[in-house]
Order: sequence, then C-alpha cells, then structure tokens
Amino acid sequence: MLYLITFDHSVFTNPLSVGELLVKQEDGEAGEQLNFARLQDPIHPDNVLQPALRNGFKHAEGLMVDASLVDIMSEPHLLEQASASQLKLESQLEELETGPVPVQAASFEREQDQLSRDARLDHSEALNWANTARRDLLARPVNHELQKHWDAKGN
Repeated sequence: MLYLITFDHSVFTNPLSVGELLVKQEDGEAGEQLNFARLQDPIHPDNVLQPALRNGFKHAEGLMVDASLVDIMSEPHLLEQASASQLKLESQLEELETGPVPVQAASFEREQDQLSRDARLDHSEALNWANTARRDLLARPVNHELQKHWDAKGN
C-alpha cells in the first residue's frame, strides 16, 4: 500500500505496492495517474512526511511512500494507546473486586497476576523495539531531491 501526503498535509492511500509502482513507472505510467482515496482513519501527517522525505517518490500533489514505513512511524503511539486502554480496563475491573480472594481461587489469582506482569513486560519490549525502529528510520538521511520537491511548493 502507498500513502500520498499532499502539499497541504492531507493524507491519501492507494492499495498499490512499491514494486507495482516501480513496474508501472518502467512501463511509462506516471504516479500522478494513480487514484488515491482519503484515509478512513486519521494518521498524523508527520508519520507520512518523514519517511516520504527519506524513502519516498515524487508526485505532482506531494510525496508518495510505502505504508510499511508509515507503520514504523506510527507503531509507538499505537502501542501506547493500547497500553492506556488496557490500564483503564484493569482499573475498572479492580473496582469490581469485592473483598479478599477465597482460598480456593488464590492460585488462579496468582496465575492471573503473573500473566498481567508478563503482558506488561511484553508490551515494554515491543515498545522499545518500535521506538528503536522509529529512531533508525528517522536517522536515515533526507533525500535532497525529495526535500527540494516538497519545499518547492512552499512547505
């Protein structure tokens, strides 16, 4: 899938892969001929622009970029949102607890506590990996031709 960020920072999408785009370009078709649709789910424009300036493609309306790079940029925020939702749910469930745990349920409670700790550790590790991948992507140099193309429209 490709994303298009326009000069006014609107974001659109097309199901075409980068490989398919390159084949079309070799066949003489311009990226401008692609039909892009407005995104259903909002995405932060900077999560599209930053990888587009490094690994994107020029388009008459802005820059195109592979969706996998946008996913790398977005992943830390999505993981944080999921964690916040999980913590909110845990808090709500704790409010429903009505006293001491009966002896017969104690081992189940310990097992659930361990599962919760393991999940928090897994989340922390996933977040660290996501942040590292994002930093690595942002550490790539900006492509000067793409930057000039972007700047030429007054951005």
